[in-house]
Amino acid sequence: MRKITLRKTTIAMICMAYPSVSYLQPLPQEKSEPIIFIAQIDKIDIGKTAIGKDMKLLLADRFYFKSKTPCNRDTLSARPQSFGLTPKAYAEKIRSLVPAVLDDRYFYFTVDQCDGEGTSMLTDIEICTEALCGAEYMKKSLYIWLNGEIKATVKRRAELFVELPLPFDKEKKLWKVVGWYIEPQEGNAGKKRMAFEGYTDEESFKQQRFIGELKSWYKSGNISGTANYNKEGNLQGRYDAYYDEKDKKAETAVFANGLMSGEYIVYYKNGAIESQRQFVDNKIADGECPHYYEDGSIKQQHSYLNQHLEGPAFEYFADGKIKEKSTYRQGKVVGEGVIYFPSGQIRLISHKNDRGNDDGVSEEYSEEGKLLSTSTYKDGKQLAKKSWYENGQLKQEVLFDSEGRRNGAAKEWFANGQLNTSVSYKHDVKDGNAEEWRENGQPKSLYPYKDGKLDGESKYWDEHGKLQFTTMYKADKKNGPDRRWSLNTGKMTEEVAYVDDIKNGMKKEFNDRTGKLLSAVPYVDGDMHGTEETYDQDGVSAIRCYRKNEQLAALYKPTEITNRANQGDAAAQYELGKYLLTCTDSAAGMAWLEKAAKQGNSAARLLLTQS
Repeated sequence: MRKITLRKTTIAMICMAYPSVSYLQPLPQEKSEPIIFIAQIDKIDIGKTAIGKDMKLLLADRFYFKSKTPCNRDTLSARPQSFGLTPKAYAEKIRSLVPAVLDDRYFYFTVDQCDGEGTSMLTDIEICTEALCGAEYMKKSLYIWLNGEIKATVKRRAELFVELPLPFDKEKKLWKVVGWYIEPQEGNAGKKRMAFEGYTDEESFKQQRFIGELKSWYKSGNISGTANYNKEGNLQGRYDAYYDEKDKKAETAVFANGLMSGEYIVYYKNGAIESQRQFVDNKIADGECPHYYEDGSIKQQHSYLNQHLEGPAFEYFADGKIKEKSTYRQGKVVGEGVIYFPSGQIRLISHKNDRGNDDGVSEEYSEEGKLLSTSTYKDGKQLAKKSWYENGQLKQEVLFDSEGRRNGAAKEWFANGQLNTSVSYKHDVKDGNAEEWRENGQPKSLYPYKDGKLDGESKYWDEHGKLQFTTMYKADKKNGPDRRWSLNTGKMTEEVAYVDDIKNGMKKEFNDRTGKLLSAVPYVDGDMHGTEETYDQDGVSAIRCYRKNEQLAALYKPTEITNRANQGDAAAQYELGKYLLTCTDSAAGMAWLEKAAKQGNSAARLLLTQS
């Protein structure tokens, strides 16, 4: 057996997705000496195509390698049958390889053939071990790959890296850890950017544990944070975070053995304090917790007790006027809450019970002090809702049952007082008519519902009040006639029969001026199936027969053709016979063809010999 080695090249992403029914055709198995090689996988494309040994198209996965394979190309295919596995077992095997692929590990492959018929197929893949591939392919990595949180990850998902081995600091008796950004900032290609610098008590940095001071930087070179860790690797002492602008602090905190304990301050970019609070063992301390605008004026005022907001709370506009006031009890808003406009006018008044649920009447006002809406609640469940336009005209009215579900007619009005919509509900489910009108009072639509589903005849009118279409529904599906009318004349132009949303029955089209029938075609299970008739002023102008949407034959001026055939016209007898033979009555069709043939009609004779 041959052993061939491939080296690393460019990194590419891998995409994994396995449909449960991807592999349906069996692959013929042929015994041949497998070819063995060692390589790295660049990526895997799932559900591609390959050619079997019988030269038929197969569904297979395509493996891309980082160099040429023994088959002198950088791709090979694989499928469950080539591995001798079930689709499920094959998919699980490929998925299990993903972390090693992303980490640029080497793999041990076997392939069935390179020069035979069809696509070369991989027959096995194993992650390299020293025993399987040799020590050359098991060299210890010179890097540790990390994500943005400084946690270990695979190479292709890494944002940072640490070079090994770590240098040992004899004075500190710790190993120094320096992290670098993988992608240099634009404009600094080829120049490494330091991401962090600190110390650890483990030579391998396996647990990503820091001891002592840690500094971190943005890609721009600006410092992003400083922190200190105790001998157990927990945050200890002062922690500072910065904006991505030189020396602009974002927040400071104090930690004790990994828990925030002390003052925590958040800053604006201009250096002003946004908020300031105290923590004890990672829990916010009792007392006031003010927030400020960038100019130092008060923005919010509230207090904590036993980890919960407690007592009066205020929010202010930048000019110092109250924006919102409320009261907290054990972290829940209770009692009356008020929201204000910048002018000082009340915008909203709400009420909550001791459980923090809406209870009572909430009122919303315009900036001019006009009542815009009211909502009535009982222990969190809405019982009624009304709203008005600023001119005082009623805008909306909704009724609810005792459980807070819409019940009865929910109505909306235009500003001119005309009714806009009316929808009937029964315990939050549409039941009855859903109607809509135009601003001029003309009806727009009507949809009947039963238990939340369309049931009955729906109607739609144009802006002039003319009926445009009607549709019969049963259990949310079209059942019965669907009719359309001309917007110009008001005459019906189309009627289609439906059964359970599928055309079943006659589809009729009418002249939009005279209302006379133009055509009628039968449908069966959504397909044209049967005889279509088209009409003119003299009656039926043509008939066509269909089978599952396919037109089989057509007969033009069928009444005239039938009369001529009865009068002995051989050409008419042939046309009539051919249509009947193909479409409706083969015996009658044969009889007419025989009559035409007896009169010397060659087309009839030919058709008879073929029938």
